[in-house]
Amino acid sequence: MRKPSSAVSNVQWAATSQIGRVGIQLVSLVILARLLPASDFGLLAMANIVTNFAMIIRDMGTGAAVIQRTTLSEELLDTVFWSNAAFGVIAGTLVALGSPLIAWAFREPALGSILLLLAVAFPIGALGTTQLSLLERGGFFRTIAAVEIGSALVGAAVGIFAAWHGVGILSLIAQTLVTTILSGCCYWMLSRWRPSLRWSKSEFAGLLHFSGNLVSFNIINYFSRNADAMIIGRVLGPLELGLYNMAYRIMLFPLQNLTSVVNRAFFPIFSGKQEDKAAIGRNYLKLLRLINLLTAPLMLGIWAVRDPFVLVILGPSWKDAAGIVAWLAPTGYLQSLASTSGAILMALGKTKLLRNLGVVCAFLYLSSFVIGARYGAVGVAQAYFFANILTAAINLGATLLRVELTLVDLVRSLARPFLSAFIMAAVLIVAQNMGLSQVAPIPLLAILVPAGSIIYALLIAVLARHDVRELVMLLARK
Repeated sequence: MRKPSSAVSNVQWAATSQIGRVGIQLVSLVILARLLPASDFGLLAMANIVTNFAMIIRDMGTGAAVIQRTTLSEELLDTVFWSNAAFGVIAGTLVALGSPLIAWAFREPALGSILLLLAVAFPIGALGTTQLSLLERGGFFRTIAAVEIGSALVGAAVGIFAAWHGVGILSLIAQTLVTTILSGCCYWMLSRWRPSLRWSKSEFAGLLHFSGNLVSFNIINYFSRNADAMIIGRVLGPLELGLYNMAYRIMLFPLQNLTSVVNRAFFPIFSGKQEDKAAIGRNYLKLLRLINLLTAPLMLGIWAVRDPFVLVILGPSWKDAAGIVAWLAPTGYLQSLASTSGAILMALGKTKLLRNLGVVCAFLYLSSFVIGARYGAVGVAQAYFFANILTAAINLGATLLRVELTLVDLVRSLARPFLSAFIMAAVLIVAQNMGLSQVAPIPLLAILVPAGSIIYALLIAVLARHDVRELVMLLARK
């Protein structure tokens, strides 16, 4: 039997986990950016291109299949666990064996040793994948939040301590390894389920029916989302990649984490109600309105204050990242909306459609990166923004159609909060150009951020009262 889950409780604890982890990541980034050169972050970004792909192999979509299934058998769970264990060993081995070739491809000899160290995390992390899926399926998001925040905090502390003592890029590797290994071990200890020595070929074949298309989508999505780093790293080198990757992490990681709160918390809920498409559609539109209410002012506000923001958060040596932030900020807003489509389509069992959408988006992203690379890292960010306009329309349009809605319904729902955020950003730009251009970065940011918050609050109080009431009701519910 599936334990009843509260959507509000899921969101609250998933949000707590994501906010905690994002906060820890941002604080550690700010500290590490002052202890390490941009080229170190560029090297880690190159390594992450490989490890992110290996993560797809390690999971193979089996975790989502465990959550989506209406009923589970012990034989199925044993099959999932041992399959994940095998995939983890395979992924780690491939990363280790391929490290010399990958280092040669990127023209960075140091990349080989970095990948050898990171390969250790895959077999260990795979042992907690099934346990994590069962915890999510059962709605134990409070437990998951404690593990994720605790692991991120310990990993960040280890990384900062190591960087402070001059170990260079090894501090970034230590942070990644400690976070991954510690969280995997905790999931194993906290889950009551334990595997038996059993594996079923028929159960594995059934898993592939759901997860096969999902894995295909993840692989396609991986290449489309990492092609920018591949091209910048290969063509422009680690310094440009370091600037781009830092801007990307500051701008898009928080929003991607916000989106994952929605996907993670509501995927089990929507899966349990997959026969009622109209109800899913109504709730999906509410979620998009709430995301819009938060991300529109955040991204447009950062776009408006990008120059002092970069100088204060990262320091003068990162000032060139401001031009990249200018294009990634609106890109982040689009992605905060479009990335939610995955949870809906998976809950409805439409993984084939999800894969096909991934193919279209991958083509658009890759084309934009190739075109943009001619103009440096800023050109890549600019081209990425225009590609996201198209992909957001395609993804959201196809998803809304499956829950009996259209893009017109979405635009009507989002218009007023977005207009409020746009006016707020315009006022901040005018203020900087007219009278505040000579103010130092720290006091300038101290003036603009509260001013922007007040302006936006006043505007939505007038233009978007209904959206605000929905958000207040959601936060107030137990």
